[in-house]
Formats: sequence, structure tokens, C-alpha cells
Amino acid sequence: MTKPQNATLIDSISEGYAAINRRLWVVLIPIALNLFLWFGPQLSLGPLITSSVNLLRDLQPDMAQQEDVQLVYDRLLAMGGVDVREQLALLNDVPTLQRYVVGADASSDLPATPAEVQRPIDTTRGDIIQIGSVGGALLAFLAINTVALALSALFFGQVGATVRRDQSPLMGLRRAPRIALFLLAALGIIVGVALVIGLPMLFFITLLLYLNQTLGLLAAFALYWLAVWVSIYIGFMREGIVISGLGPLRAIYTSFNVVRRNLWATLGFLAITLVIRLGSGVIWHTLVNSTIGLTIAIIGSAYIGSGLMAARMAFYRERLRRWQSAPNPQGLRARN
Repeated sequence: MTKPQNATLIDSISEGYAAINRRLWVVLIPIALNLFLWFGPQLSLGPLITSSVNLLRDLQPDMAQQEDVQLVYDRLLAMGGVDVREQLALLNDVPTLQRYVVGADASSDLPATPAEVQRPIDTTRGDIIQIGSVGGALLAFLAINTVALALSALFFGQVGATVRRDQSPLMGLRRAPRIALFLLAALGIIVGVALVIGLPMLFFITLLLYLNQTLGLLAAFALYWLAVWVSIYIGFMREGIVISGLGPLRAIYTSFNVVRRNLWATLGFLAITLVIRLGSGVIWHTLVNSTIGLTIAIIGSAYIGSGLMAARMAFYRERLRRWQSAPNPQGLRARN
């Protein structure tokens, strides 16, 4: 009996794009979202940010004269000139046209790294939505994320269906409500645990900063990297929900075990996908200034992003298969 050959990282990426090529129409979902983000009504928090900064200046006039405080104010005011629809859509997992530019910070000796280019508010347009109240911002946040969650669930369902080689696209459509519910529940679990653990740690770090700034900064640095590693270990929770049909807790548990058993492969896969995203983002930034270039960037970013999403699912499924086929496996046997 021959042992099945294990897929490499490149095999997983190739399988992801092969899955998208089988149902190329799936790319229409991110294309439609990109078209809306580029040509739909923009959203500005400029009035709210300006009034908030002015209030802070009135309450603390002495601090407003400090250079570092003024720098913070300037950065906040600059956010008022940015279209924040994409930034507010925290529940969006549909690939969007993200642009990056490579440039070194003149104030540091660090090497040049890609920085994301924000979409500015086009002041010549008449369909800009201006928000000047906290209630309006909260309403916009809820509305945007409700739509983003539904669209992400629809997209996940269709990509998962083609990766699983389901015969009918309707399978992915029928799974969309369940996927949305489980994604929201998993997010609630993660946020709840983060608050229970994170708030006492933030209080402890604040106390350390007051007593000893060096120790406080080290503790903050450690907390940051702890959050990074946790996000890596539970990062395949969505794939567990979509590919394995698991509930929120089991999906988190499965993601942790898949990454724990394949840590270096996971880091390698994430590094490859990050390079692809950043590299393509730099290319898109050079193309969007012309109509033809923008068209290429919208279609190209949708295809590449969809392929990488499918590749994540293929990678997860392959590593889950290895875990389940190992001698005397312990823990969950996910449903495929």
C-alpha cells in the first residue's frame, strides 16, 4: 500500500487557483465589491474627527502646544480626508483592491517597507456621506459590517464549494447563512476571551509604565507579539467553519491543532501569501491612474485574492488530512 504523497506549499497555492479556475465566476463577487468601493458613495468621518480634535484642544490647551501631541492631532485630521468604508468593514473577508507603495521613512534608518495607500476623499463628488456624530459613526459601522458579513459568508461558501468540488454552486449558497452565524459566534468568543485576558494585562502594563517605562514598554511589546501568535494559531478558524463544517469552538480548536502540528509550514505559507499580496499591491498602485490600468487592477486583485483564499482552504484541508491520517490521532476528527 503506497503512502499518499504530501502536498507542498506550492501545491496548495496551485490547487487554490485551480479551484478558482473551475468556477471563474466566483471572482465576480470581489469585482463587484471593488467597483462599489471605487465608484460608490464615499464615507468621511472628517466632521466628527475635526470636532473631536477641536474639543481636545479646548480642554487641554497646554498639551496642544507640545510637538508630539500636535503630531497626533495632525494624523487624526488627516484621517478625515480618507474614505473609511474599507477601514470600518472589520468583518469583510472578500478580497479588495489594496495598493502599496515602497518608501523608506526619512526619520528612521529602517529599510523601505510597503505601506498601504489609503483611498482619499474626492471633494469634487457630490455623493460623499459626511458623518459628524458618534451615533452616525456607530450606525455606519453596524450597517457596513452587516453587509460585509453577509457578503463574506456568500464568498466563503462559493470558494469553499469549489475547493471541496461540490457539484452544485447552490451548496455554497445554502451554507452562507450558517457560515455567517458561525463566523459571528467565533468572533464573539475571541473578543470575549481577549477582553477577559487583555483588560487586566493592559491595566498591569499601564501600572508598569507608570513605575518603570522600560519594563512597561517590554510588557506591551510582549503582549503585542502574544496577540500576533494567537492570531496565527487560530487563523484557520474560518477554514474550519467553511471546509469542515465545524462550529465556532471546534473550528478554533482545530485551527490551533493544525497550526501546532505544522507551524513552520504555516509560517512559510503565510509568508508566501504576504509577499504575493504586497507585491501585487505595489503593481496595482502603478496601474490605477488610467482607466485601462484600473480595470486590470480591479480584475487582477479579485482573481489573485480569490486564489489565495482558496489556497488557504486547500492548505488547511491538506494539513488536516495529515493530522487525521497520523497513527493514533488524538482530538477532533473534522467532517469533510
